Amino acid sequence: MKQAWMAAILVVLAGCAATGSKQVMGTRPSYLEATTEAVPNAAALGNRIWTPGLDDSYVPQGLTTAGGYLYVSSYKPTPDLSANTGPCRVFRIEMATGKSAGGFDIPAGTCTHSGGLAYVGKGRLFLADTRQLFLIDLEKALASGTSEGATKAVKITGELRGSYATFDGKNAWIGTWTKEQPKARMFRLDLRLFDDHDGQTVKEDRALESIPVPLEAQGAAFDKAGKLWVSASNSRWGKLYRLDRQGKVQAEYDMAAGLEDLSFDESGRLWGLSESGTRKYLHWTTRFPYLFTIDAGKLQ
Repeated sequence: MKQAWMAAILVVLAGCAATGSKQVMGTRPSYLEATTEAVPNAAALGNRIWTPGLDDSYVPQGLTTAGGYLYVSSYKPTPDLSANTGPCRVFRIEMATGKSAGGFDIPAGTCTHSGGLAYVGKGRLFLADTRQLFLIDLEKALASGTSEGATKAVKITGELRGSYATFDGKNAWIGTWTKEQPKARMFRLDLRLFDDHDGQTVKEDRALESIPVPLEAQGAAFDKAGKLWVSASNSRWGKLYRLDRQGKVQAEYDMAAGLEDLSFDESGRLWGLSESGTRKYLHWTTRFPYLFTIDAGKLQ
C-alpha cells in the first residue's frame, strides 16, 4: 500500500516538473511531454491554460475576452503542418477553469489564418483574417456551431491586412505583421463599414487613421487608460510593448517566443497566448502553448 502511495506521489511530481510549479488548467496535449519554463518574464505570467485544439493541430492566433470567457481563433494547417493556412475555428474557454465552453467553425474557404479577434460589444465578435474581416453574431454562431448565417464580411486590399485585431471601445483596429518598417502600421476602422460595405472590398482609404507599430507585431490591446499594448514575435523571441496613442514606444519587455494576440478582461487583467509548442512548431526551441495573464507590475 505504501509503495502504491509513493508511486502516486511520484506521478504527480512528474506532472508538476513537466510544467513547472504552476498549475495549468484546460486539456493537456497528448504529444507534449514537457514545456519550456525558463521563458523571459516568467514571474509575471499566471493563470496558465493550455491553448485549445492542440491535439487536433490547431495553431492559436487571435484572443479576446467577454464576460467570464476567453475566445481563441485558430487555424488548422492544411494539407499538412508545413502550411500556414487552413480551416479556421473560434474556441470558447471558461476563464476561471480552463474548460471548453463550445465554439464554432468559420465556413470553409472564407477564412485561412484567423490572425486577430476582438469582442466589440452587443454580442459581436470582430475576426480579422489576412484579406477579409468578419463581424459575427456570437450567440447565433455558438448555437449552430458555425458562423455561417451569423456574419457580415468585408474583404480588404491595398495596405490593409488582418494580421491581428483589437477594439478601443468604439472602433475596430487591424494591423500588419511585417519586417518592413513602412508597412508596420495599425488602421482604425468604423464598424459601420459592415453595414455600408458588406460583401464588398475596401482599402486603406476607408480607415479613419493609422499609427506606426513595432516590427513583427502579432497582437494588440488597449488598456483602460487608453495605452496600446502590442505583442511581437517570431520563432526565436517575443516582445511586449506599451505604446502611446500615437504609436510611440514607451516600454519594451522580453517575452516567450511565438507570443500572439493580447486582450484585457473586464477586471483589467492582460491576457496573452503563444503559438509555440503547437504541433506545427515543435521544432522551435521554445514550447510554451499556453493562454496566460501578464502582470504588468512584475515585468522587467
